[in-house]
Amino acid sequence: MTVELNELLFAIHFISADPNHASEAFLSLETGKIHIRSEYIDFEGAEELPDDLDDPARYISLPDKHDLNLGTSLVWSFVDKYSSSDYDRVRAMFRKRGAYAKFKDWADRNDLLETWHRFEEEATKKAAREWCEENDLHLVEK
Repeated sequence: MTVELNELLFAIHFISADPNHASEAFLSLETGKIHIRSEYIDFEGAEELPDDLDDPARYISLPDKHDLNLGTSLVWSFVDKYSSSDYDRVRAMFRKRGAYAKFKDWADRNDLLETWHRFEEEATKKAAREWCEENDLHLVEK
């Protein structure tokens, strides 16, 4: 089965951004089409979802960023690579609520925000490629 990289990345980003974990994405093993099921998509003209999305013989559930180990461990890798002297300071941010917002503020103040976004995107692409390999999916870039 072939999967288009940008569609896969969009789905991963979409379901990962849901703080309530109420969004899911599925890949049709027959067509390669990605379907997103979310309580946040409820507008006229939205795609009619297949009734059998939960059938593992026909659809595979897509991972979110945490499933791909792209959570705080990615932050630690980034800080270690780009600002190791701030490692303890950044680590302390993640002991309280709002950690990612504080981290992004820290990155912005240190002129590292664009570097973080590139780092995160490259890590997401790499993890998506590995996930596709593990699931015998052929990834294509358009």
